[in-house]
Amino acid sequence: MFKKRTWLVVVFACIFITIATVTVVANPFTQESSEYDTELLSQTIGKIDTIIGDDPDEEGYQGKIVTFSGSSDSEEGVEIETIPFDSIHDGETLPDEIGISIPVSNPEWTEFFYNFSAGSTLRPRSSQTRWAYASGGCSYVTKGFDLFTLPLVLPQGSRIDYLRLYYYDENASVDMMAWITTYDGMGGVSDLVNVSSVGNPGYSYNISDFVGHIVDNATNSYVLNFAAHGTGDSLRLCGLRVAYRLP
Repeated sequence: MFKKRTWLVVVFACIFITIATVTVVANPFTQESSEYDTELLSQTIGKIDTIIGDDPDEEGYQGKIVTFSGSSDSEEGVEIETIPFDSIHDGETLPDEIGISIPVSNPEWTEFFYNFSAGSTLRPRSSQTRWAYASGGCSYVTKGFDLFTLPLVLPQGSRIDYLRLYYYDENASVDMMAWITTYDGMGGVSDLVNVSSVGNPGYSYNISDFVGHIVDNATNSYVLNFAAHGTGDSLRLCGLRVAYRLP
C-alpha cells in the first residue's frame, strides 16, 4: 500500500510540473527583451531629450518655427467623395449639435499639454497585417503593409501644435511615417501633419512642422496613423506624442 501511494504521488508531481512548464512557456503576456535591446535602451533613454526647450514642441523654445504646408496622404490611392452636410440635413440644427462652438478669435493659449501613446498600443486596420512586440513599448510589423491606427482624443477647442514620432530605425533604405488624420464621417479625409523617422539611427525621435489646428470634435474624428514602410524589428514604432494647448 505504501509503495502504491508513493507511486501515485510521483505521478501527480510529474503532471503538475509538466502543466506549470507549459503554462509559463505559452504565456502570451510574458515579454522578454534581448540583452542587445536592453543595452541600446540604457544608452538612449534619458539622454536623447535631456535639454528641455531645444525642440519646438517644448516650453522655452526660441528657434525657428516651420509651419506644415502640405499633406503626404496616408490614404493614398483612395478616391474620396464628400457630401455637403446641408444637402443631408437641409441646414437643420440637430440635438447633438446645440451649443457646439470653437474659438474664432485669438485666445490666450496655455503652455503645452501632451497626449503620449506607446507604439505598442496602435493596431493595424487590416487583419492581413501582423505585428510583434519588441521591448520598451515598441512594436514592429511582421507581415503586411497597412496602416496602424489609434484614436486621438483631445479637448474641444484645443490647438494641435506638433506631432513627435519616437522610433527605433536601423534600416537605411526606408523611413517610417506617422500622421494626424481627420475623418468627417461622410468619406472626407484630411491629414493635418506628418513626420518621418529621417535622422539618427537607433532609438531616436523626430518632430513635425507646426500645425496650429483647432480641434472640432463635432465635425471631425481624430486618428493617429502610422506606416512602417517595411517589416522586421529594424523598424520599430516606440511612441507618438501630440503637443497641444488649451485656450
